[in-house]
Amino acid sequence: MSNLEKDDKVTPFKFGKWLWIPGFMAVVLLGLQLTKNTTPPVKQSTEPDYGTVPSFELFDQLGNTFTKDELLGDVWVVDFVFTTCAGPCPVMTSQFSELQDRFSDQEDFRLLSISVNPEYDTPEVLKRYGDDYGADHSRWTFLTGDREKIRSLAWEGFHVGKEEDPIFHSTYFILVDKEGKIRGYYISSEKNEIERLWTDTELLLRGHFSFILQTRYL
Repeated sequence: MSNLEKDDKVTPFKFGKWLWIPGFMAVVLLGLQLTKNTTPPVKQSTEPDYGTVPSFELFDQLGNTFTKDELLGDVWVVDFVFTTCAGPCPVMTSQFSELQDRFSDQEDFRLLSISVNPEYDTPEVLKRYGDDYGADHSRWTFLTGDREKIRSLAWEGFHVGKEEDPIFHSTYFILVDKEGKIRGYYISSEKNEIERLWTDTELLLRGHFSFILQTRYL
């Protein structure tokens, strides 16, 4: 038998042993489709959950009652300071002054400085303190009030400071969105953290903050 004849007899066998592949692939694809249709989608949250700021009632630097409701619809940054602080507070307040200037054209941006020494920091004292740093009192609010309320707000509301002694206050800046949700914490003594706060604040004002969270925290 010639080589050609041998090849002619082998060829049908070669093709025949691969005929099962299309059928197998069809079964696999059908299985994948059934799995896709029957498996519930998994919802993945890419946003850090820092909680929502609770309701509060304190007094501002003009002596008026001030509540959380007055901030709804605004993006705001919060810090805890006191006017006789000789440590980080002057630097933090200067940085707030810079934030005020940086976002001066944003009507829905606010600053909130809460005193952890309310017995000394009366509305009049806070007003003078704000004046020293060029505060726009219509957009930068200084708050005082009952010490226990402030302690609770810092510890339980914003999750900062020391529960037993609020005077040892946090040096974080806290970013809050228009719905009162805490969006981030920023170390006030680190330049890269301040720059991150600038970026996140701008994105939040534009309504693009979810995107930056997805890229940062995934």
